[in-house]
Amino acid sequence: MSFGKFFKDALLPVAVWTCGVLLSCFVLTVAGASTSIVVVAVGVSFIFGMLGIVVEYARRRRFLRQLERAAEELESPAWVQEMVQCPTYAEGELEYEVLRRVGKAACDEVAEGRRQTDDYRDYIESWVHEAKLPLAAAHLILENLDGSEDDLSRVDDLGRELARVERYIDQALYYARSEVVERDYLIRRWSLKALVTGAIKANTRELIAAHVAPVCENLDFEVFTDEKWLEFILGQLIQNSIKYACEDGAKIVFSGALLDEGLASERIELTVADNGCGVSAADLPRVFEKGFTGDNGRTTKRATGIGLYLVARLCSKMGIDVTAASDSGEGFVVTFAFSTNKFQYFE
Repeated sequence: MSFGKFFKDALLPVAVWTCGVLLSCFVLTVAGASTSIVVVAVGVSFIFGMLGIVVEYARRRRFLRQLERAAEELESPAWVQEMVQCPTYAEGELEYEVLRRVGKAACDEVAEGRRQTDDYRDYIESWVHEAKLPLAAAHLILENLDGSEDDLSRVDDLGRELARVERYIDQALYYARSEVVERDYLIRRWSLKALVTGAIKANTRELIAAHVAPVCENLDFEVFTDEKWLEFILGQLIQNSIKYACEDGAKIVFSGALLDEGLASERIELTVADNGCGVSAADLPRVFEKGFTGDNGRTTKRATGIGLYLVARLCSKMGIDVTAASDSGEGFVVTFAFSTNKFQYFE
């Protein structure tokens, strides 16, 4: 706080002090004091009055400047008390104590919120693991059934529905863990072809049922990533392609390329492209937003707006750049960029 602003705030006490000085001058004049004595008295009163204001400003200046700096630099007001020192005047000590208590209460609330979030995430993970047990048992029962051709067809339909439920459970698990990816992933060198093949095998039944043909092109590269997380990400794209596949000749193409070889920006790009209904130009910038389904989502009631959100979130956590491109009616393309500089990853 500048001295001018401080003096402006002190105008009322200064006005009272001025009235006192004027009253003293009047009393001295009535008492017969000479003009020189009155002038000296006024001068002394003025000097000591201004000196008192300067001393009071000096006492408060350090604390006020610390508050100003904290207000400008701190993102959370809970830490204000850590950046200021307790002042030496009574009013400042009271203000400091209020800041300390407010900061402590805010930190306690943040800590409690984090604890509740961690407890909820742990519960979701526990629930997911418990819910997958009966699904696994159901799959075993289906595999051991023998019957007529119609029964086998119905069993196959039931198997696909069970697989869909299992994918949604997996999605809930990955969503719960997306806040703390670093606790559950390990970056290593993996074959890009093996990762794509694994994702395709995990979704083979649905691809066959939807008559979507997977195509792999130029995937003989190695990338730094986590196998489990990337296969989940690719699985989300495969399921989206199945959901919005065209009726005839549907396919999903996985292709790789090495770009900017020898440069600091050298990277391996994996492009996943389908020939489905695509996304409109108006919806494209928002496809990675949480809960956004767009025009296609209103047509296809099964859309949740979570799959691509998780794709973008997990890629961000793992240092993978992801972009989307599309034209309405001409398919949807997602491109992943894996840096070849392994020093940016944790091993």
